Amino acid sequence: MATESWYFTATALTVFVALVAVLDLTTHRIPNRLTVSAAAIAFGINSLAAGAIGALHSAEGLAAGLAIFLPMFLAGGTGGGDVKAMAAVGAFLGPAGAFFAALWTMVVGLIGGLAVLVAAAGLDGVRELARRWMFRGYVLCATGRMAHVTRPQDDAASLRFPYGLAIASGTIISLIWRAYRG
Repeated sequence: MATESWYFTATALTVFVALVAVLDLTTHRIPNRLTVSAAAIAFGINSLAAGAIGALHSAEGLAAGLAIFLPMFLAGGTGGGDVKAMAAVGAFLGPAGAFFAALWTMVVGLIGGLAVLVAAAGLDGVRELARRWMFRGYVLCATGRMAHVTRPQDDAASLRFPYGLAIASGTIISLIWRAYRG
């Protein structure tokens, strides 16, 4: 991608993920109007920069972002808006960029989720969560089926973390990483 179009893409993407973070923090929702509009803008930018190849690059990135986050949504770990936001990020960055943005997003999300858990329940909450997941893994390996574990109503691991903040942070980290690696 030419340098000028890359700066335009990075700027538009930064504005998009900033809006995602603010809306998720304040409303706990990432609206479809925002994600669909961002994906359309990404297709437009990439198409103007590289024609049909740019449009294909956006389509592949959108599919990659969707494919990476859809399993987390199906497992109940993220919301649908998070999946669509990552798909829009992929439309801006293409498949490789979507992968790195999603990877950094997951790292930031893990750190943020653990911080919320520790703030709410201390290290005992982390130990309890780890114990439940180890039990689930053991049952899955032993029987081939996921164990259903009933959580207490006041379980600190049930606290919601606005993942839009992780998407914004992870995407911006990936943009900086790309800028500095050349």
